Amino acid sequence: MQKKLVQSSLALTAAAALGLGGAFVASPAMAADAGPQKLDVQSDAQVQKALSDIDGVNAYGAKGGKLNIGVEKKTAEVEDLEEKFTNIDVTVGVKELKRYAETDVVGGAGYLADAGAGAGACSTGFSGWDGDGKPVVLTAGHCSKIIEENGDITGDTTVNETEEPKSAPANGGEGFKASGNGVLGEWGFHSYGSGDLLDGSEDPSTAKDSDIDFAVINVDESKYAAKNGVTDWTSADSNDLSTGLETDITKVGAHENGTVQKSGRTTGLTEGDVYTEYNDKFDFANVGGYWVHGFGVTSSTDKPFSQPGDSGGAVFQGDTAVGVISGGGPLDESTQFGWVADLDHSLEQSGVDFNLEKPSDETPEAPAAPEVKDQTIEPNDDVKGKAEAGAEVEVKWEAAKDSQGAKTQADNEDSETVKADEDGNFAVEGPKVAGDYNYTAVATVDGQESKPAEFQVTVEEEKTEAPAPAEREINVDPKEIVASDFVKEDKGVTVTVKGFDEGEKVTLKVASGPENVEGITLDETANENGAAAFSIYGTSEADPSVYLGKYDVTVTGANDTEEEEALAGSFNVVEDEEGNGGGNDGGDDGNNDDDGNGDGGDGGSDLPRTGAELTGLAAGAGLLVVGGAAVVLTMRRNKKN
Repeated sequence: MQKKLVQSSLALTAAAALGLGGAFVASPAMAADAGPQKLDVQSDAQVQKALSDIDGVNAYGAKGGKLNIGVEKKTAEVEDLEEKFTNIDVTVGVKELKRYAETDVVGGAGYLADAGAGAGACSTGFSGWDGDGKPVVLTAGHCSKIIEENGDITGDTTVNETEEPKSAPANGGEGFKASGNGVLGEWGFHSYGSGDLLDGSEDPSTAKDSDIDFAVINVDESKYAAKNGVTDWTSADSNDLSTGLETDITKVGAHENGTVQKSGRTTGLTEGDVYTEYNDKFDFANVGGYWVHGFGVTSSTDKPFSQPGDSGGAVFQGDTAVGVISGGGPLDESTQFGWVADLDHSLEQSGVDFNLEKPSDETPEAPAAPEVKDQTIEPNDDVKGKAEAGAEVEVKWEAAKDSQGAKTQADNEDSETVKADEDGNFAVEGPKVAGDYNYTAVATVDGQESKPAEFQVTVEEEKTEAPAPAEREINVDPKEIVASDFVKEDKGVTVTVKGFDEGEKVTLKVASGPENVEGITLDETANENGAAAFSIYGTSEADPSVYLGKYDVTVTGANDTEEEEALAGSFNVVEDEEGNGGGNDGGDDGNNDDDGNGDGGDGGSDLPRTGAELTGLAAGAGLLVVGGAAVVLTMRRNKKN
């Protein structure tokens, strides 16, 4: 029985490691020489003597008259050897190689699973490590299920041994032969769909993001080890798939349109084309009666992308793992269709912590303390420093204290964590209150904290420039008015001024006018915009002609300096169009009471009236204030001849 079982990347590997594992052969002592010598590389004894005191040599050879040494890092001992001999060539960056073993698990290999009375074979997807550094293999979720002929799931399978590579179908064999290396491991997370078996009548909307075909095998560390990479099956005859690695896998990501590769125990290493037109429409496919999230791939029928037994096999593009084989079948007479459970989506939905590199068992070295100097800033300016690139830097501060232990200002302590940029620069916003502050900065890299860097920041008083005084202006409106309008309270002349201080006392004087008209002085208070307004009109409606003539006005402020000149303006009261001053030319004094009878007149001056409200009297900048005081003119009545 050959069931569609899920991904899990198995690979058997074996290879010898380069090194200097044995003891060195002793050789006669070399003659001391004050200057550099030339090593006799033809003498094994001389070579072994030269290398005997050096640790960390991972490769060497005596060729071309030189002793060639490969080390991961250049040590002081290596440098001494270079100084002692003129024909030493050192290559830095050569690491110790690890032994390959048949029990290394790589992507694309086969494994067996017990399914009750029968057995199934699936392919590994990708090997890696969980968050605790334990080896795991990713594969297809349906490989973990006992699936009946009608599609019903009746239980879980049990992971068994890896499949012998040389007997696998990908190598021309019959398959299902155990490697003899022992049980691979046991199921960790495993899921195949998340709903009931589909019968063809379901609304596609019943599919959920959690419908995935994905499983994890927790590898038995006593028998197997994870090894990153996907096999190309060229070394299957040796039962060592790890020596035929097609590519290293460096990341997990979403698929892109174009060519995609797969490695599995049935068809080996194959290629297909991402079925863009199909994938633009569909996110889910019915695989064996269950919804599975993923994407489609096409290939020719004579070179199929995948076949039964490839389930769980590694699907990749370049060095990116993009999925595991879920299912497939014929699309038409010449085209094969395959469905891939997309790996990025499956990992997200499962919450599985999967790493392509083994987490280090060693505690990372603590980073250096940040470099920060004492600095003086303005309120809310940046406090700057440097740390290791990409480090998380926690900056804390509090107000400095005086000799009695009291804080020097009210601003309390605070903290902020920022990330250093690619050049190591970092910055946090400083306090807004002036004063002295004590700061500390701690950098964190890979969970390791640096020693704190201590420094002081002085926040200066904010320097504010006094706004330039507004330019003073006066506006007289109208500059010319007929006498009959001048004696009307709702008309008259409006004088508006601006450029004074808010609340400043502003004084208007009628500096000059016709001889028979007595001027008046009025005080007003400048508003919040530094403006004030005055209304001027005549008090004698009976004889407007007495106001004919030119009037000069001046406006001063209580805050004026000796250098400031009074604002000055003028207006003219002119005859009406009929050529007279308007008003009543009868024998009375022009003062009529409400019933039309004159009040007799006394030949003296009219009493001044209250000022007109400014409502409706337009000011150029809209600065008039309703209810502002008005100025009136008093006059001496002309004596009739």
